[in-house]
Amino acid sequence: MTDTPLFSTAPMLGQQSRWVPRLFHTLRARLIISVALVHVVLMGLFTWEAVERQSHELRQEMVNQGRSLASLMVVASTNALLAEDLASLAEVTRRVGEREDVSYGEVVDVRGFVMASTREGRVGRQVGPVIEQNDQFPLAVDDRVLDLREEVLIENNRVGFVVLGLSTTNLENALTETRNRGIQYTLLALVIGSVAAWLLSLAVTRNLHELTLAAKKIGGGDLDARVNVRSQDETGTLSRAFNLMAASLQRSSRQMEQEHRKRTEAERLACVGEMAASIAHEIRNPMVALINSVKLLGNAQLAAEDHTAVVDIVNTESRRLQRILDDFLMFSRLPAPRLEDGDLKLLVEQTIGLISQDPRYADGIRFERRYEEDNRCRFDPDLMRQVLLNLMLNALQAITGEGKLIIRLQRTGDRLNVSIVDNGRGIPADLMSEISKPFFTSRKEGTGLGLPVVQRILAQHGAVLSITSREGSGTEVAFDLEVTNDG
Repeated sequence: MTDTPLFSTAPMLGQQSRWVPRLFHTLRARLIISVALVHVVLMGLFTWEAVERQSHELRQEMVNQGRSLASLMVVASTNALLAEDLASLAEVTRRVGEREDVSYGEVVDVRGFVMASTREGRVGRQVGPVIEQNDQFPLAVDDRVLDLREEVLIENNRVGFVVLGLSTTNLENALTETRNRGIQYTLLALVIGSVAAWLLSLAVTRNLHELTLAAKKIGGGDLDARVNVRSQDETGTLSRAFNLMAASLQRSSRQMEQEHRKRTEAERLACVGEMAASIAHEIRNPMVALINSVKLLGNAQLAAEDHTAVVDIVNTESRRLQRILDDFLMFSRLPAPRLEDGDLKLLVEQTIGLISQDPRYADGIRFERRYEEDNRCRFDPDLMRQVLLNLMLNALQAITGEGKLIIRLQRTGDRLNVSIVDNGRGIPADLMSEISKPFFTSRKEGTGLGLPVVQRILAQHGAVLSITSREGSGTEVAFDLEVTNDG
């Protein structure tokens, strides 16, 4: 069994790692941090150099003073050392030991025996052979004492030497005080630099922030957004250029809107004229047939058999006119869709069942279903039933004799693709650009409004009908619907 920590730091670390990069994304934060770092680095280098320079100077001064004091000890103890006057030597070391920075003082004869010392228990002890020392770097007994030695010479003959230990406590205290003062100055410089950088960032980023807000407003469609220019620096120049650009964009937008309105009006009038011409063309033949039939019915000498035939013509052409009128009204007054969540597979099955009841398609046609496990999407049931019915009937009417109709529902991302494929005669390539136009039909009984109605319904669902066909092989029509997210 493994131990599980009560508190995990992973979410906190993840939030911190996301927060730190977000902080550096702002110009103000980067400017403040950059200026603060510059101040800290410069003051740190200045403090370090000042401490090093003062340390060298104080140490050198201490060594010089120590050597002077050691020379005085040599002069004061030479005669007493020759005479082995211990009292005089003790008096010399006592006076030297009273100095503030002196840690100890000793007089040693040529044999290495301590003749006088400020340290207890040292008199009479042998200190060993004399160690040669470097004048630049005195010997150090420990971290806080410098050991200075000066030989006692008489006519170039060494008769002994003096040992002087200088305490570095005051030196260390002075350096510590300098270092602490440097840290204080560094922190003060950090605070002053951060405040100065913050004020500078306010001046620099104020116009940039207003520029960002104005740009977002323009991106949202508010072309009246402008930046209030208050400075004469580069950001002010950028703000004025932005205002000029926004004004130019607004003028261009107004011109485009006017042009679009004119173009739309012209297209609408052209469409009305085309629709009127198409309707007139479609109803001309039925109307001519009806007029001629009515004239014949007014002939009293018309035979009974001919009278029955003329009545059939009147009924047939009347129904054709009614069908043209109904389709046109559906095309021109399409109701607004009421989108709801539903299973499209159920609607497809209902449409297939409705078509199967038609004796024209009951035999010889095989339906093949290819569904997803989840076929839920958003649609208007009544309008989508009309779309499926029109597309399936068009596919079945393109099949001669036996054939197969494939209905496929395939989910792709957040869309459900609906595809209807037939193996009929296909659509000639020269007619592909015409089949979507109102009142265009290749069938004698058709009105040419079925496919335009389908396209308008799909447009209300946010979908577009795509048609792929090869003459002699078949046709595939497809569209996408928005998938329902249950989560």
